[in-house]
Amino acid sequence: KGFVHYTPNVGILPLRKTLAEIILRDKNVSYDPEKEIMVTAGGQQALFLTFTSLLNEGDEVLVPDPGYGQYTSGARLAGAVPLPVPLIEGHNSMMDLAYAQDLVSPRTRMIVLNSPHNPTGGVLTRGQIEEVCDFAQKHGLIIVSDEAYDRILYEGEAHISPASLDGMDKITVICGSLSKTYAMTGWRIGYIAAPPELIAASIKVQQNVLLSICSFAQFGALEALRGSQESVRNMVGEFDKRRQVILEGIEKCPGLESPVAPMGAFYFFVRFNVPEFTSVQMCDYLLDNAAVAVVPGNTFGANGEGYLRISFATSYEDCCEGMERINSAMRKLLG
Repeated sequence: KGFVHYTPNVGILPLRKTLAEIILRDKNVSYDPEKEIMVTAGGQQALFLTFTSLLNEGDEVLVPDPGYGQYTSGARLAGAVPLPVPLIEGHNSMMDLAYAQDLVSPRTRMIVLNSPHNPTGGVLTRGQIEEVCDFAQKHGLIIVSDEAYDRILYEGEAHISPASLDGMDKITVICGSLSKTYAMTGWRIGYIAAPPELIAASIKVQQNVLLSICSFAQFGALEALRGSQESVRNMVGEFDKRRQVILEGIEKCPGLESPVAPMGAFYFFVRFNVPEFTSVQMCDYLLDNAAVAVVPGNTFGANGEGYLRISFATSYEDCCEGMERINSAMRKLLG
């Protein structure tokens, strides 16, 4: 159809209109598709544009630790200072706001929220989201809400966007992604939903970084959003089966435990009880002795040391075999 030319910096209007309709339906937040929605090269660029558009040299950003690595690197690329905030174990990967309170200074500008959470799979309750919103309002902070996994939820969990709470859309930036929901990682399509002044600033950055997003990928994204969502429901159901395999495998495996049973995303953040091993050494051991690749916990921040992340974004059969191999390797290691 000839969709092979430049598009507007902000993305094609049909896709922005559809995103606005879906955000209103699923998140109960109303956005003007012409001024408050921007198409990006995946959720990762949505975060990058947000950081570079909002942050000045020396500004501070509260980030979850453990958390997705780009919160720290993106803040630094914008000249800002990331302030790691530990999570409260057993509380759905909620950031420790009492700890954050002691970090806040006049230079603190932003707090990053991620639910469902990477790497733990924790999903925040409405009450916990409200606590973060109250904290942000008290300290005059912008909330950057990374909602890449908003459709991947288990056991009836609901996704709550902070932007949906009363008046919070004025100080919240939603960074979204189609990569996980529609298995479109290589297409690089995400979005920003935010007040018009942020979108206007991000368009200026986009002009100098990427110019515009791949034209035919945007039309493909439009079809994904407008078409039947049965494939998404089936995918989440399949993920849930794999989740149970990993959970049962960890329970049977010596030296491993999962403090958080993931209620969203497709990860387990697993604590290992091998005192002489660092996270990197533990992952190297499993790679060398079980031929299974997992991610060192400290990749996600200093508080991730002593953990490893297991992804179940692979086949059911590979999940079963992977856990059997890990179990065998851990029994060998621990005698």
